Amino acid sequence: MINKVKIFLAVILMAGSAMAQGMNDWAQGPQTPHVFSMSCKVTAVNGDLATPEGRAKAVEWWKRYGFTKLWIESYRHGEYVSTDRLIEVRDAFRAEGFEVCGMITPTMLNDPAPGKKEPQMKVCWSDPKARERLKNEAIRAAKIFDTIILDDFLFSSCGDGCPRCREDKARRGIQDWGEYRRTLLYEVCERDILAPAKEANPNVHFIIKYPCWYRGYAERGYDPARQADLFGECWIGTETRDANPNPLQACWIMAWMDGLTGGKCGGGWYDALDCTPEKFIEQAYYTILGGARESFVHCYDYLLSDDPGRTPFGEKARSPRICAEMFEREAANLRKLADFVQGAQRGPFSMGANGVSTHEFRKDGKHYTVRVNTKSVPVDGLPPHGVEVKEE
Repeated sequence: MINKVKIFLAVILMAGSAMAQGMNDWAQGPQTPHVFSMSCKVTAVNGDLATPEGRAKAVEWWKRYGFTKLWIESYRHGEYVSTDRLIEVRDAFRAEGFEVCGMITPTMLNDPAPGKKEPQMKVCWSDPKARERLKNEAIRAAKIFDTIILDDFLFSSCGDGCPRCREDKARRGIQDWGEYRRTLLYEVCERDILAPAKEANPNVHFIIKYPCWYRGYAERGYDPARQADLFGECWIGTETRDANPNPLQACWIMAWMDGLTGGKCGGGWYDALDCTPEKFIEQAYYTILGGARESFVHCYDYLLSDDPGRTPFGEKARSPRICAEMFEREAANLRKLADFVQGAQRGPFSMGANGVSTHEFRKDGKHYTVRVNTKSVPVDGLPPHGVEVKEE
């Protein structure tokens, strides 16, 4: 176990330096048509999408801009969507030709601390009550949806300040906090999510989504190779946002996670939180260029709803409507790029000092170069945030 953990940590640390400079080997891209999907948080499902008129407006937008799949959330931040409404919304969107899946965000599942009005956002997984609440929600969702994605809040940061975790860690005879959290989280996934959900619906398929902050995985309880094997599939966050100094992470992290999990990484998830509209669409391009089979846009609430809902840790959708307009403007180009990447071999890529990234591809016996301008001004013949596909 110690050797495996050391290898895992080494891979994590190498990713930021080696992969950020681009792949050295050629890799086969997706063989199936790219899927554009969007999530709908609890807020939207209980609000805009609760009426036929609201759903009709959303359906018209999704169909106009190429979305074919929806992820409907049943729980987030202490808020639920009723079972009846979930079924109503699911059936309404299926009738419009969409593939409809479920989503759970595992936050605020503990009781409030003494003197507090609500639970903490991050969950303490040594708490039997929290685990029972997650189990009940997994069972409920499994009875409604055959495919369910878990938002990336399964991680744990409990430490010496949590008496319950400290006692449980000692009882298990585990010295390292990272190892304890990984052990505990695997147990939660296996016993409290998958086993009871599959008992309720033998056909249910859960997907674990990992956050963009890969360097913190091991300490926060994430072990992608082992957990993705348990679930059978994982997704990765490509939400690099404004604060990330390496925009190419939204591209290389997909291939890195796919390699780490033996080909189990199915899609990339990005959003409009804490990013400019230009960064938002840059994430969209890099998710495709990184080899994602599905672009998961999170979420209807941030882009198109009057109420974006609650966001954790002070994150904000600062320019939601402009981000939506940017997507509307680039939707056809995103589809063209996704069609080009399908069946192509992805080669080396790099970021130039001028802010233009270069990506090499092979397709149908020909060599191509894709260039992406990450700047808000024209650079090297490319318009602001423009994309060029050129046969060499």
